[in-house]
Amino acid sequence: MFPHASTDTLEVLHAVIRKSAHFTEYFIFSIFLMHGLRGKEGAWSLRLAIWAVLMAAGYAALDEFHQSFVPSRTASPWDALLDTVGASAGQIVLWLLKLSRRGWRPLSGTGFSL
Repeated sequence: MFPHASTDTLEVLHAVIRKSAHFTEYFIFSIFLMHGLRGKEGAWSLRLAIWAVLMAAGYAALDEFHQSFVPSRTASPWDALLDTVGASAGQIVLWLLKLSRRGWRPLSGTGFSL
């Protein structure tokens, strides 16, 4: 894709893409966790948001622990922290959506509600 890029540039680009993936994956994971946790309650709550972030953080820590046993992978507590930040950002976005909509309402015609 970048035939004239230096090795240093490609390494930085690779790192940015990998770290962005960590953040994005756990951002989405946290939203899915909230969707599952709220069940019939149907509303965003701080209690459920904290549980969603804690569950995502726990999963991130376990994933990094697992990677420490895989020879081709490296475990990093910084990646687990980045994952937790992504999960927290997901809950902040849901909270902001709740504030902007003044409650949880289904998106028209999708059957999915935030």
